[in-house]
Amino acid sequence: MMLSADALRLGESTSDNGFSVATTFDLIRSNLAADEIISLEIPKQVLASWSHHYYCELSFELDKDGDSLAWKGSGRSFHIRTPVRFVDAKARTEEPRSLADVNARALYDAIGYAALLIENRTAGTQAFDGLQISGGGAKSGYLGGVSMYRSAALPNDLSFVLPKRNVANARAAIGKMQGALVVAETDDAVFIKSGSTELSWIKTGRCRPIDGIFGTAMKATFDVAVTEALRSATIARIASDRGRIVLETSDSDHTLSLLSISPTCRYDVAFKGALRECSLAPGSKLELNINLADLHRVLLSIRTPDAQISIDKHLLIVKSACVDYVEASALAALH
Repeated sequence: MMLSADALRLGESTSDNGFSVATTFDLIRSNLAADEIISLEIPKQVLASWSHHYYCELSFELDKDGDSLAWKGSGRSFHIRTPVRFVDAKARTEEPRSLADVNARALYDAIGYAALLIENRTAGTQAFDGLQISGGGAKSGYLGGVSMYRSAALPNDLSFVLPKRNVANARAAIGKMQGALVVAETDDAVFIKSGSTELSWIKTGRCRPIDGIFGTAMKATFDVAVTEALRSATIARIASDRGRIVLETSDSDHTLSLLSISPTCRYDVAFKGALRECSLAPGSKLELNINLADLHRVLLSIRTPDAQISIDKHLLIVKSACVDYVEASALAALH
């Protein structure tokens, strides 16, 4: 808690101080001097236990000698006192520079989709440790799969990296915000502000360049109904999360199928779809090993009834598009 002559600021940080959320309230009155600032720490369990019970004007009284905070409600018969720890007030050494304004819902959706595979890590693959917002899109993942979100609602000049360890906290906080958000930065931190609420994190993390992956010329593309594709992926991964997608061509037909790779049992299911284009000669066969759990997660996240599935020798791309956004995930061959 930070008290000044006209405002009360409540803030909480992660244990490493790498991520924080704060909100500021105007004070009705205060006896602090105009330049006086008092900073203190109070157990959050105390705030959580009483804050939602009282809908009235609260009066606070600080006892520096007794290291305690007391408060009471106007017209209410309660008076509460709790121990606190006074700390030095920390002032910003640098004023944040504005980057862009962005709609809260657009940023929430962008982070949610781009983070689909960020937590994954398998033997021999290293997870990305950051989610990047830039160029009107969001992207992240790991070496076995990446996800990219694009929308006209994301400004092209908005650019920052959200560290992997802060993705869940940031998205939860942004999900409670509405309307336009102000994104700003200093040399060391990124700030997102909505009204009186502000979240921030220390700059760290990186995201490998992945835009070129989605520009790969694919061997074949199918239009699929998401419900049918999800059902096939669900059945295929019953035996194992290791799987294989197989494309077979003939003079009259092109078929996709999903196989689970398991030493004990085998599931082989058709992947129904309408062929959009194919550069393979009739009689060709293309096989690609993929992580079925990744494929299932990607299909489960699609919000449109239809999607495109494109396949190449070492890559599978699942893409959905509507007027407002494009969501695409690329799953690499497992070696």
